[in-house]
Amino acid sequence: MVMRAVKIAIAAVVAIVVAYPVSRELSARAAIQNGMINLLNANDVAAFKAWPGSAESFVAMLHDRCMRAHGGDESACARYLMAKE
Repeated sequence: MVMRAVKIAIAAVVAIVVAYPVSRELSARAAIQNGMINLLNANDVAAFKAWPGSAESFVAMLHDRCMRAHGGDESACARYLMAKE
């Protein structure tokens, strides 16, 4: 009976360790998608859904792309900095 309780406790800890980063990434993706819904065009939304990296890295990529497109003008790309926070 004690061994069964220990196995259940270990399984619960393993499930939490695996589920926490996944749920954190999913909530970060949802927050970025909801917060940036007006900023993203249809191509960006499709790219975000297919993005293999983290949500933060996607926003960093958008910020980098904006900075290159606007010649390093930070004020033109401030919306991506606010979305990362």
